[in-house]
Amino acid sequence: MLQTIDDIFCQVVGYGILALEIIGAAMIMVNGIRALVLVLRKQRKSSRVVMAEGITQGLSFLLGSEVLHTVIAPDWKDIGMTCAILLMRAGVVLLLQWEKKTED
Repeated sequence: MLQTIDDIFCQVVGYGILALEIIGAAMIMVNGIRALVLVLRKQRKSSRVVMAEGITQGLSFLLGSEVLHTVIAPDWKDIGMTCAILLMRAGVVLLLQWEKKTED
């Protein structure tokens, strides 16, 4: 009985991980395309902000998927990956804030 519940839980979490990864990757790609359109329109400053915001949003979803992955299979590699994504997201947020501050 407990094995069945555990299997169902792992399967549901696996689908959640997949959904979050797809959403995160899609957000980065969509904002990358938006940034490319802005570059082609000669709006380079706006394109950097759009790309940075897209990366930040996408990394948030990827971080969520890594946290779920760590819940079902905790090992040091997964914990390290979660920390790396968290650091990348924090760096992008800091750069985005700095970029907005220098634009004003």
